[in-house]
Amino acid sequence: MAVRWFVSRRKFKGDTAQLLATNYFDAGLLTSLEVIEFVSEIEDRFGMQFSEQDFQDPRFVTVAGLAELIADRSGQAAKPR
Repeated sequence: MAVRWFVSRRKFKGDTAQLLATNYFDAGLLTSLEVIEFVSEIEDRFGMQFSEQDFQDPRFVTVAGLAELIADRSGQAAKPR
């Protein structure tokens, strides 16, 4: 989903595999408004809400890391308490 988001907006010109490890903030791929749009679309798509802790997680800055973070959050939600 995230790779398609960047590609569809022509934000990344290159090998999509490279995008997985690219820090999209450092690379200037997102404006401040696009960050909100990007996060909102991910939250809607996966039925979740990111927390302040998620935004501070070092994995949040790459597509591959974001996928790990989402998978971790999905696993936590599925675990019985």
